[in-house]
Amino acid sequence: MKIIRPIPVFSLLAVLAVCSLFSCSTISYVGDRYPPTEHIDVYYAERDVEFEYKVIGHLSELVSGVNGEESAKQSIIAKCREVGADGVIILGFEYAGSEDTKRYQKAQAIKYID
Repeated sequence: MKIIRPIPVFSLLAVLAVCSLFSCSTISYVGDRYPPTEHIDVYYAERDVEFEYKVIGHLSELVSGVNGEESAKQSIIAKCREVGADGVIILGFEYAGSEDTKRYQKAQAIKYID
């Protein structure tokens, strides 16, 4: 008779956490990439950017769940760090037309010009 050992609960929870981290991300990015950065300046209007800059990419993140707007913003900021942006301009929301209307937070990744 073969003995079946139960999977430790913490191992199962760790696997579920990792899976949910990667499966929930719906961020889209198209643009240039530079070495990663640590700090991202966040703006809500192009006129608020105090430095000369160029747009290096466009981002879109699905807004869903509890505290979805903040979660989407944090995902966008993390992606901007990853692609080497100096700042991000949060442009607002766009709605996808379908039976189940989905809301996307849109943004521009920017790089300051020296």
